[in-house]
Amino acid sequence: MPVERVVVDLAGARMGLVGAMFRYGVLQRMRRCSDRREVAFLAFGFEGEALRVVLEGSTHGIGNALRGAKVGTVRALDRWGIDLRPSPAVRIAVGDCDLLQAVAWAHRAPRLHARRGPLGSPWTSHRDVLGFRSAPFYDPSLLHGRVDPRRLHAICGGRPLPRGWPPPPGERERLTLLLQVAAAVLGVLPADRRCFRLFVHLARLRGWDTRAIAEALALTRRRVRQMLGESVEELQMALAMISDIRLGVLP
Repeated sequence: MPVERVVVDLAGARMGLVGAMFRYGVLQRMRRCSDRREVAFLAFGFEGEALRVVLEGSTHGIGNALRGAKVGTVRALDRWGIDLRPSPAVRIAVGDCDLLQAVAWAHRAPRLHARRGPLGSPWTSHRDVLGFRSAPFYDPSLLHGRVDPRRLHAICGGRPLPRGWPPPPGERERLTLLLQVAAAVLGVLPADRRCFRLFVHLARLRGWDTRAIAEALALTRRRVRQMLGESVEELQMALAMISDIRLGVLP
């Protein structure tokens, strides 16, 4: 199936006003619209007020997925009183041999945190591909067997990957920070209950007692203990985010 690099211009969206909520919304719509049109959402990266994406599918399907995501975004912003009139997307065909470079192109989009390397920004799919996030808006398995994560990391200018997990014990992180980390790992906002279970496990591992954790979430200690009895797959991701400064930039 054809692969395309696409730049979606979101100028006028005032992303600084709506922040992470807006960007997460755009990514979720991009994923939904791609799935509906049988288009593979291979990579993404925000560059200021534009979104770089790498999509695979028929020319018609990719066009419909882009239109669906744009219409949904315009409607969402209209509810916030923001008038968005996006420019036509810039689409460039990509050959099979250039897929790695296309993904790297998307991951090099953010410039604000470029000095930290490709892991320094939460606004690309680089953390997902490298196994440091498990978000509902992106499926890294679409690149399995097609792109070598370590080679991708090197091409994007990445330094050696984090080692020594979990981080050594020391001063406890604030509960608010741990909640942000749990949310960032799952690609949701801290108020989203889907990140509470991971937060509970992370906070307990970092030395917080069940009373403090329950108070932070406005839950009972019994409910916190129940969540501690449930398994979580993303705990190592969260520990890595705490231990490495490159992963310290949170939405």
